Amino acid sequence: MSNRQLAKNIGSMSIAVFISRILGLLRDIVMTGFFGTSYVADAFQVAFQIPNLLRKLFGEGALSAAFIPVYKEVGLTRSRQQQIGFAINVLSILSLFLLFLCSIGMLITPLLVRLLAPGFDAQSYLLTVKLTRILFPYLFLIGLSSTLIAILNSHDYFFLPGLSSAFLNIAMIGSLAIYQLVWGPGGMEESIVAWAVGAVVGGVLQTVVNFPLLKRIGYHFRLSFSLAGESLHAVWMRFLPGVVGLAIRQINLAVDLILASLLVSGSIASLNYGNRLMQLPLGILGVSAGVAVLPLFSHYVASKDWDRLAESLHFSLLSVSFFMIPATAMIIGMGKDIIRLLFMRGAFDQTSLNMTYSALVCYSVGLVFYSINRILIPLFYANKDTSTPVKISAFIVVLNIALNLVFMQFLGHAGLALATSISAIAQYLILRWVIAKKMPHITIVSLMRPVTKIFGISVVILISQTALNEYIQTSNIYGLIIKLTGSGGLAIALLLAGARILNIENSKEITDKLWQKIRRK
Repeated sequence: MSNRQLAKNIGSMSIAVFISRILGLLRDIVMTGFFGTSYVADAFQVAFQIPNLLRKLFGEGALSAAFIPVYKEVGLTRSRQQQIGFAINVLSILSLFLLFLCSIGMLITPLLVRLLAPGFDAQSYLLTVKLTRILFPYLFLIGLSSTLIAILNSHDYFFLPGLSSAFLNIAMIGSLAIYQLVWGPGGMEESIVAWAVGAVVGGVLQTVVNFPLLKRIGYHFRLSFSLAGESLHAVWMRFLPGVVGLAIRQINLAVDLILASLLVSGSIASLNYGNRLMQLPLGILGVSAGVAVLPLFSHYVASKDWDRLAESLHFSLLSVSFFMIPATAMIIGMGKDIIRLLFMRGAFDQTSLNMTYSALVCYSVGLVFYSINRILIPLFYANKDTSTPVKISAFIVVLNIALNLVFMQFLGHAGLALATSISAIAQYLILRWVIAKKMPHITIVSLMRPVTKIFGISVVILISQTALNEYIQTSNIYGLIIKLTGSGGLAIALLLAGARILNIENSKEITDKLWQKIRRK
């Protein structure tokens, strides 16, 4: 696969994720308007995190990392029917396991809430327990959906799978709208229950939307349980260390929740809102690139095409750096106005604005490193090594917890976000060092020269936006739209002009392919 095809796949995923994230922003606008940073918002965030923590542990990251390389290898060395049979067997076993996990989770929900939010008062605790039990079926649905998406990605289907999370946002907004129209304006607690029901409906939609494409590949759904077979054994042996690694990371997220629950009310919600805004650029390119490269890297490793692997790796790292470093400057310069435009209404007040902005800025410091790490880690998975990322994750979690305890003393909830960013930087440095030692056959060309140029352009972008903020101050919604449009347009113009003037390598190819993809969609 050439850089052209890689750019096409990243572009497809990026456009789909962009649409999903825009709808996600609309969802956040609705949520902040109705719930602000109240105890109800905190309760939902904790309740939604519990099935999501388990989904990331068992349904998404670990299984995809173990499954995709083996699935690609089966496809290259055996028939399509054997490949499909192998996948059906994995899906059947996963479904049974997720059903069991959901049942146990609903039984021990009170204990889980006590563990994750020990600082909650009685009212917040009882509401969180209720919401968590409603949301637990989402674990089954999204765990199954994530594996279906991994299969489709392996067959170069990226747009519709990337769009699937848009249905979650539509369902949540729709459920609250229906509740308000049918039963009329109710209390916050009744409204948040409708919001949670919408998440489960969204999980159903996220799953079934993938069925037509799977049928096109040749899938016919049935149950098939077999614990024998070399391929399944290979997945299992790589899945176990992957689970340990993700478990370590979920412990880290749980510690963040626990510590945030001990801070002032609204800390959990403001961290989530800030993280959600930071996830917009991260999801559009960083996450999309990480999803696109795993099947590609697995193919190159299976065929031992190290030169093409190194070329694609360099192109991917340069692509995310080209967009993520300027995005960080734009977040810092435009962040407060973006939050004011999107969220400043209803229950979301000036205190909510300040808390969310401080979290957003601290999260954005690590934006480029979150993206790069999502590209480097699949190198290990493609080489069928899931244990090394586990060891690195274990160290990073310990580091992050230590930084949390220090920074929260001085920066409150923003300190938790800053600790996450610094940990991502440390993870990047360790990954680079380990790859150089364990994979000497994979060449990582230095990005120092182009990244220095990109950083210089980003400094100019930040200075220009700071000047605009100094001379143009408005809280009027139309004034904010005009200001942000002009500020964003200026930032993009500075980036493109700077890339051309400084002759940043591959910049024209990166932007041309993305623009062609946008025009097609």
